[in-house]
Amino acid sequence: MTEQICNLPSVTFVQRVPIETDNGCGFENVVAVTKVGLKSGDEISFPGPVMITCEFARVVADWIRQDVLPAARNELGMDVTGLLTGPGYQCRRRDNLPDGKLSEHALGKAVDVSGFRLANGDVISVMKDWPEPETAPGKFLRAVHAAACKRFTTVLGPDADPNHEAHFHLDTGCHGKDCTYLICQ
Repeated sequence: MTEQICNLPSVTFVQRVPIETDNGCGFENVVAVTKVGLKSGDEISFPGPVMITCEFARVVADWIRQDVLPAARNELGMDVTGLLTGPGYQCRRRDNLPDGKLSEHALGKAVDVSGFRLANGDVISVMKDWPEPETAPGKFLRAVHAAACKRFTTVLGPDADPNHEAHFHLDTGCHGKDCTYLICQ
């Protein structure tokens, strides 16, 4: 694997060396993202560095800027200041099973989002607020989930299965013979 240069305007990240393992996990163009900058000068932060590919970071940043922020303003009347996420990269199989296909987490092309921190300090929780679709938080979660389905190739949430009841799984993995099959649940 070769080290590449990542260009992510208004995203706070550290470029890392490629991750290589003997079991198929790993990826090139590794970035550890901590914040996504907005036109206003504000930033949306992550609880810790999210290790993903540069290309995937670009998709996540676009989703945050173009979908999450407008949905928060529309449904909640305020800005999102943080995403509650997992670490991104995890060398593991799908659904943490001992065998089967590698998870897109193992390839740096996935992130799990369990909640959204608002400007007033409140947290919109996927686990707590998804079951209430008529509330403002429930409408916000459905809006960002629907928007994610237009950017990512896989979006799994609480309606997908019990493994995703507490978060949205977002990835850009290849599905189908020509990589155009989308999964939105």
